[in-house]
Parts: sequence; structure tokens; C-alpha cells
Amino acid sequence: MIKDIEMQEPNVEMPSDVKDEYDKVFDFNTARIFLKRLVDDWRDEINETDIRRKTRDVDLDIQSLRKSGELDEDETLIPVRVIDTNIQREQPPFINYLKNSRRLATFTCLSTPNKDTQNLEIEFTQGMTYTNWENVHYKTLDGAQTHGWAAAEVVLDDTKPLNVALEYIEHDKLLFPQSILDLQQAAEIIRIYDVTILQLKKFIEAYNFDRIQVTAIVDQVKNTDKEKETVRIYKKFCKYNGVVYVAWFALDYGITDWLKAPQKHYIGIQHKETVEVIKPQQVGINPMTGEPIIENIPSQEEQWVDTDLELYPIFVLPYRETEKPFLFNHKGRVFLDENKQEANTAILSAFVNGLTRASNIYGSPEKEDGTGSSMKELQNVKLSPGRIMSNPLKLWSPNYPDPMVLNALQYFDTANSQETNQVNFAAMNRQDSRKTAREISAAQDQQQLLNSVQLTLFSTYIRSIYSFVWLIVQSQALQNKIIFLLIPKQKPQLNPLSKGPVIGADGKPVMETYFENDYDTISQTYEVRAAGDIDYIKRQEKINQMMQDWPVIQNTALRDRFLADLLRLKYPDVGDAYAVILETQGGQMQQLQSMVGRLYTILNGALQNSPEVLNGVPAQEKADLMNTMKQAQTMLPQQAQGSP
Repeated sequence: MIKDIEMQEPNVEMPSDVKDEYDKVFDFNTARIFLKRLVDDWRDEINETDIRRKTRDVDLDIQSLRKSGELDEDETLIPVRVIDTNIQREQPPFINYLKNSRRLATFTCLSTPNKDTQNLEIEFTQGMTYTNWENVHYKTLDGAQTHGWAAAEVVLDDTKPLNVALEYIEHDKLLFPQSILDLQQAAEIIRIYDVTILQLKKFIEAYNFDRIQVTAIVDQVKNTDKEKETVRIYKKFCKYNGVVYVAWFALDYGITDWLKAPQKHYIGIQHKETVEVIKPQQVGINPMTGEPIIENIPSQEEQWVDTDLELYPIFVLPYRETEKPFLFNHKGRVFLDENKQEANTAILSAFVNGLTRASNIYGSPEKEDGTGSSMKELQNVKLSPGRIMSNPLKLWSPNYPDPMVLNALQYFDTANSQETNQVNFAAMNRQDSRKTAREISAAQDQQQLLNSVQLTLFSTYIRSIYSFVWLIVQSQALQNKIIFLLIPKQKPQLNPLSKGPVIGADGKPVMETYFENDYDTISQTYEVRAAGDIDYIKRQEKINQMMQDWPVIQNTALRDRFLADLLRLKYPDVGDAYAVILETQGGQMQQLQSMVGRLYTILNGALQNSPEVLNGVPAQEKADLMNTMKQAQTMLPQQAQGSP
């Protein structure tokens, strides 16, 4: 392949295959054909996405259904939101995985083994846990559960502490070829944006959008309803010669070119490179004029240059990994639970409607009118107490629905809990009385194992994102564009008048402390992993083991220390405070036991050597003294106990 030809003029002569590839990336009229084809391929999935959202919400207007005749006046429809319930039930382990860790990621230094990375992990975590940082992960998780997959994009954002942020991409706003196995294999990816005209105008100055094309869009929607709503534009990622390029475009509104032409995607990653620079330098003095002679002298100089990006900065979280090859084929909870939700809703609504009708009273004449006509409603008569009817009536009502219907609902609920790995819910929801503490505990342990399986995909997603984020943070810190991992340094204090160093009484320069990024630590090569693997999963396993061992430990000298460690594990935010109180009280208790033991030994020795001392003690106080001695005796080691 010919390298670095991407910005050549179209009239530069190229091989035909290279020219075709070039046009698909950089020529708008050629690229538009393929981009429109990709957008059209996703129209069905975009519609299905909207249907799935409505299916999950089951947002019904009962009054409208009654007015339209789809429901009778005495009928109602009670949604059983199985899909939303299952999604909510599955989320806590993932949220705990993300939040119950004191760090976002663990760093292992590959270039300097055994290097302490604790401060690096703390700094990285503090910088990436900016305001509302969790929302992106919550939405991505919820989107993956609902639709089968969802994604987030890593973007450069100078409003964030480390100049990096994550953005959630809605399921129906990320388009890629539907036959790909992995997003990184895609030739091109499209992200959809719906923006207002005001936003679009700001993009001209903020992001260097083409003023002519933006004006064409504004003119097209002027004085229409679209002017008050949003217009749809697209962000295109593609790979050309193995490098990621990005461009902005629209397919409607009569535009004729890119909103922003394709260029290499810059995300803040740079590296140092030796380049040749031309600088004017004085090489002598003109003897005739006395003026300096200046010439342009080439020299070698290290500069920060943009690093070509080889990975799309978009990361996909699949709901479940199966043998299905294509990313597009992943399914979520709406696909899995839609029929169960419909069945539960139908059964419960029918049961309630049956109760409503069974509680109503209906009447009919006790004798036939003799006409032989078919049954009809005679008149709307309201039965009131204290009134006499002219003809006898037969009052009746439909039978109440069989209560076994509720057992059917419970069966569906229990089966659903088992199918969604909620084995503890299934054990608790079972109606029989044979549930035991051992069974419930076993169910909880089983659920922990099942959750760990699903957390593996979430762990891979978290690791992929923050490994990529670290490359940006590392580069930004080395360029001194962010404050990261500061360490103290010493430098001579300068005299503001002479610009020279200030000399102290000892004849040495006076030093002052300043802080700079720890470039040596930052520049190392690291392996980044999701901290939840260690801080959540392994911690939960250890907590479960310690809880099982507690009945044995609680009666030993190890009790207080064991309990303090358990509190630290179970409650990362307040566990240390609890443990300090427990250990302090434990120390005080040991001191008290030691003091009681010494007093017991002294008093017991005095009574044994001088029994007559007890003769002068009143009987009641003597009994209290002997009881106190027996209580003190129980606090002593076995070998120190004696007879009082």
C-alpha cells in the first residue's frame, strides 16, 4: 500500500484499486453511496429497538383502550413487567463490582517488575471518577441487558480532570456492518447524533465544521418544524492504511460535501520523535554594515507528534457471549422474556377482571315473557334498598375465578427466577414450607457463582476501556497537559533582579521545593486490569469463607482480630472505623482482664495466708465478696485459677 497518500489531490495518479479505496474514504460523493447503504441496512433494527423499549416499559393508557373499545368498561389491564424486573434483579452484582472497589483498575508494571503502583492507581481512580462517571456504565449495562449489546466511546474532554471522558452510545445510534465478528474489524462505523440548529452553528467554530454545508442545512429547515426540533448528522469512523480516520456528514438537507472532511482521529496520544527543523541563526557580522548575518540552519530536535490511532475508541459490552459468530446476533432480556411477560400480564389481568365481574350483581326476570325472543338487555335498572319491584327478579353473578390461577403466576415467577440465575429468589418464592436455612444459603452461594460468570464479560469490557484510557492519560501527563502523580523536586531559588540563584550564608544556592509529574513512573509500561476482579469477586469469596468459619473462630483468642478483618472486607467505606473501635475495645478488655487477675491473685493470697480477715466482714458483704472472687476467677487463664 502507498503510505501517507490520504491527503493528496484527486488528480494525483494512483493505481486503480488504491484510488477506489481512497475515494471511499475521502471523496464525499463516492463515500455517500456506501454510507447511505449502511444507514439503510439498520432501519429495521432501529425500529426494533424502539419496539423493545416500549415492550419493556409496557406503557398503557387504560382510558384510551376503553374509549376505543379494546377494553370493556369493567375491564382493566395490569402489566407484569417481567423484563424490567429481570434487568433490575441482575444489576446489583455489576454495580457492586464497579462501586465496591477502592480503585477502578490495577496496574502491574511490566518494564520494572515489583514496582509499587498504589499511588498510580489512586491518582488514576480519582481522575476518572469525575461527577456522574458511573452513569455511562449504568446505561451501557442497561442497554446491553435490554437489546443484547451496548457501547461507550472514549473521548478527549479538557473539562475533565485527566482530559478524558466516556460517552454512552445508544443501541440504535451505533451502526456497523452486520456481518462483523468484532467491532475493530469493521471497515467503517457510524455514530448518529441528533442536534439542534443552535448546536450545529456552534460546531463551525468549536470543531471546524464546513460553514457552507452547515448554512445549507440551516436554510433547508428554516421556517419549518425541523427548525425547532433536531437535525440528524453522522460521525464516521473508518480505517485507512490501518489508521483510524474520522469525518462528519449528513445524508439529507441537500448538502454536497462533508460537514467536516476526513482526518486522522486525534484523541490526545502523542509520542516524541526526532524531526528536522529550520531555525534562523546568526552566523556572522556584515563587515560593511555591521549588521548580523542570519541564515536558516537545519537542526535535529525532539518534538511531540500525534500518534496514529489503530483502534476505534468505541467499546462494546455484550449481554451474553454465545457461539453465535456475529456481534449483531446477540440478544437481550426483551427477546428472552417478551412471551413470559405477555403470559403473566394476561393471567393476572384475567384474574382481576374475573374478580371484578364476580363481585357485580346481575338480574333477570324470573319468568319468560313468552315471546321466545333471544336474550337482550331490557333496561338499565339500578337496584336500591327499600324498594318494591313490580315483577320478581332472579339475581346472579359469574363464578369467582379459580384461586389456582395465583399458583400459575407463582410458578411463572419461580421458573423465571431460576432461568435468570436468581436461584435465591426461586428458593424464597417457592410456596412449600420445606425451605431451610441451609437451602437458602446454598442458593445464595450458587447465585454468587452464576453472577461471577456474567461478571467476566463486564470485567473484559471495563479492562478494555480503561486500558485504552490509560494510554491517553499517560501521554497527556508526559506532555505536562494534566497534573498527575506529583512528586516534590528541588531547584535553586532565583533572584528576581539579577536572574541568578540566591546564595545563602553558607555560600551555597538557596533551594526551593516545587512539584512536577513523576515522569519516570508514568513512562513505564503497565498492564491494566479491572480492579473489581480482585476487589469484588475475590473479596466476596473471602467474605463467604470467613462467615462460614466464624462459628469456630468466635470462641477463640483470634475472635477480635478476625472480626475486625471481616468488617474491613464487608464495609470498605466504614470498615476501618469499625475495626479501630473493636481493636481499641479489645485492648482495653485485655488490660481490664490483666488488672482483675492481679487483684484476684493479691486478694486470694491474702485470704489464704490470713483467714481471720474474713471474720470481721459482715455476712452479706462476705457473700458478695465470694461471688465477686468466683466471677474474677473465670477471667483468668486455667493455670492461674485457684480456690478462693
